[in-house]
Amino acid sequence: MNNVRRTTILVAAALWIRCDTASGASPQDFQVRDSAGVEIVENRGDIPEFGLPGPATLRLGRQDGPPEYQMFRVPDALELDDGSVVVVSQIEPLIRIFATDGTLRAHFGSLGEGPREFGLPQRVWKAGSDSLVIYDWRNRRLAYWTAGGSFLSVNPMRPLPAAPLPGGRFRDGTVLVTSLLMTRARDFAWSPLIGLRYTGSGALRDTVFNVPGWHLGPVDIGGETRLLPRHFEGLAGAAALDDAIALTTGNAYEVRILDPDGRLTRRIRWTGRDRTVTRAHVDAAREETIQGAPPEARQQAARFFDAAPAAEAFGTVSGLRATPAGGLWVQEWSRPGDPDGERWLAFDGAGRLLGRIALPARTRLTRVGERHLIVIEQDELDIEYVSLYPLPTALQDIGGRM
Repeated sequence: MNNVRRTTILVAAALWIRCDTASGASPQDFQVRDSAGVEIVENRGDIPEFGLPGPATLRLGRQDGPPEYQMFRVPDALELDDGSVVVVSQIEPLIRIFATDGTLRAHFGSLGEGPREFGLPQRVWKAGSDSLVIYDWRNRRLAYWTAGGSFLSVNPMRPLPAAPLPGGRFRDGTVLVTSLLMTRARDFAWSPLIGLRYTGSGALRDTVFNVPGWHLGPVDIGGETRLLPRHFEGLAGAAALDDAIALTTGNAYEVRILDPDGRLTRRIRWTGRDRTVTRAHVDAAREETIQGAPPEARQQAARFFDAAPAAEAFGTVSGLRATPAGGLWVQEWSRPGDPDGERWLAFDGAGRLLGRIALPARTRLTRVGERHLIVIEQDELDIEYVSLYPLPTALQDIGGRM
């Protein structure tokens, strides 16, 4: 399809925009154009607003009772096709599978380095209709199990960079891993974010991107030199989107879409707030930092804050989540004075901005599923819960491509 025809079809499709009339906001102005073979998607206008729909359809976690029903430092959870939920925990048993009524169906995984053990599991993905693949950060490997709790295989990932983070799993079974590297310089300089693609067997396939990742510089704290970022400045990040990569520098209201080999295919843009950092922002952030530290550590917290300079502009994106249909959710950068809860922008597979959802304080989004949002909640006693909430109809991606 030539560029003119492709752009015409996309713009025509944009005339059909779903929105929840109860939100009171107008649909986004959605436009697509071509620039040297790269699609530029522009979203302008008011953004429909949503809250976390309730009540939760399933809530896992207890203050008391059997340890396998208690949650602690849950980094990920996944809803399977039959509605059961896989929870990755950092207390044994490390992997738990719960039925739709909340009863424990299966569990496995203890701490260790053996084939059936985990060092520090971080992410879980579906690997076929009845299999799971688990990213084990500390043991640097991929572990394959059935959804019933039977061990299949373990595949070491070699070589891995320093501080590797799982970026997601592609449709073909390859895995994206990112790493923020640290560059030492005499002044503040950009250190790179690299993206590596591994086969399902753990072998390094290729490096798919190398972009400026974070701005680090040497600062003096009590006569000791440390590398710190500038206050408020965004960080780069990436996530696998089925058969594409979402990449953000964190310093623009934009997400770049790459193909799995790292070639730029699309830029998704939206209108955000003014990013200028003022003296009032700096003062407010300093006060929040000091008050958030224990009384005995507040003087040290003030020294650390004062040692690093402030950036001229706020960051824009602090997290990315893929959707099963090929869409993308973008976490907005938090500023002093913003509500405590996370705020996410939902985009469909065509790059259309569907709306914004604001989560309550002490609530963290871990997964966007086909039917539910999976969040990690903490109560006033810091007890963790894994909760499933209905995905708002207006934020559902009914299909598309990135």
